[in-house]
Amino acid sequence: MNSHSSHKVQLRWWQLAIAVLLMALVSACKPEPKPMTAGITGYNFTREGVQNYSVDEMYGSNLPPYGGGGSLSCCVLLPAQWKPELRVTVNWTMGRWTRPYESRKHLSISEQIKCCSSKRTLTKTVPIEPYGEDGGDLQVFFLPGDEIKVYVSNYGLGHEKHPSGLAYPENPNPPTDKEK
Repeated sequence: MNSHSSHKVQLRWWQLAIAVLLMALVSACKPEPKPMTAGITGYNFTREGVQNYSVDEMYGSNLPPYGGGGSLSCCVLLPAQWKPELRVTVNWTMGRWTRPYESRKHLSISEQIKCCSSKRTLTKTVPIEPYGEDGGDLQVFFLPGDEIKVYVSNYGLGHEKHPSGLAYPENPNPPTDKEK
């Protein structure tokens, strides 16, 4: 190879290197989409009440057994675009009455809690299920076996476009009047 050809090859390599560098700079200069603010709501699919819960230290409201939705708490900040590594930490306290109301109704509330309630506090870091650019509310699903699922959606449970495909929670064994 003569020096002229060698010079041409070096020149092409430099041109290629500059083109790659320019492309990297242009892509780095694209503004990151602004994060979105999402209200927090929860759905409880268990027989225990959710006494309290938080998502990344932002609190949601309490949830009855087999209930929830409806009210929103403020807020978590989410990326405008979903990413597979996106996770949140959920802390929650589950509780239930260990004796029927009829056997404890003569007690004060503090006495009822002391004698007849059971509580446990849990923490899990879980992925947020994929969401689109339209975003929505952050919805925490409390599932049997202390499992948690987190969705971001503008749709309520039972809607054909809700990403979970689930209906509103229902008690498979509703309590009798004596048990209430």
